[in-house]
Amino acid sequence: MMGRQRLACALLPAFVLLAGCSGSERNRAEGPPPAAPFAEVARQDARAQVNGPKLAYRHDLTVALAPERVAPHFAAARDRCLTDAALTCTLLQSSIRGGSGTSQPQAMVQVRLAHASVAAFVAAATAPLPGESADEVVLQDQATRAEDLTRALADTVRRLAQLNDYRTRLTALSEKSDNRAEDLIKIASELAQVQSQIEEVDGERRGLDERVDTEIVTVNYRATRAQAGALAPVQAVWARSGPILGESAASALRFAVASLPWLPVALVALLLLRLVWRFRRRRRRPARLRIEP
Repeated sequence: MMGRQRLACALLPAFVLLAGCSGSERNRAEGPPPAAPFAEVARQDARAQVNGPKLAYRHDLTVALAPERVAPHFAAARDRCLTDAALTCTLLQSSIRGGSGTSQPQAMVQVRLAHASVAAFVAAATAPLPGESADEVVLQDQATRAEDLTRALADTVRRLAQLNDYRTRLTALSEKSDNRAEDLIKIASELAQVQSQIEEVDGERRGLDERVDTEIVTVNYRATRAQAGALAPVQAVWARSGPILGESAASALRFAVASLPWLPVALVALLLLRLVWRFRRRRRRPARLRIEP
């Protein structure tokens, strides 16, 4: 019995070391928690702007797709902004350009979103569509920029307060009973100018508030070659052999039509050159000597 107790005491440190090693290996295998998406980080910063700096966020993303998948992804992102009632989304700009010649198709969607809608829109705009695999949609680039509008907003609020105070004093002056007609006219003219300035400055303030309360997301869809390897350029050209043949035939036809008016001129020039060549050849021919018997 005493021997078993001694054996257990001797093996206890080894068990503790093994447990610690297995725990550390498990932690290394799990790794650190994944970082939050950039849109989520910006949204957290936006919530902290209540009493802090007033920041206007802009997000730019570039998504690489197969050439034939650019148009479906463009339409899905645009329609999601226009039709999804759960998103507070405003479509600012959208454009698509089909590939022609050696250029690849590309598209762009730019939207203005509320802070709470940014992460959902970015996730949907960069996710595979039904029937696509995850490796068919590649997020190549992503960037976030923040513009500090704290001073601009403070200046606008201060100017608005000064104009409102000036309007209040002018209104009080206009209500005096001893005002003359010309004084009332001057006060009314000054009030109209102040009111116009107040509306202009208030529009600037509302624009700045909108930039702080929302975020702009720009998603660029770019086509990338699906093939890889030494024969990738050959495969890309073979895949576009039909359009290339059509463009070459159109170029040849354009050249032929453009050359038709010059055919008579070319024929006359060839005849003149032939006459000149024959004339010079006759002059260079040596005269035959007449041999007398």
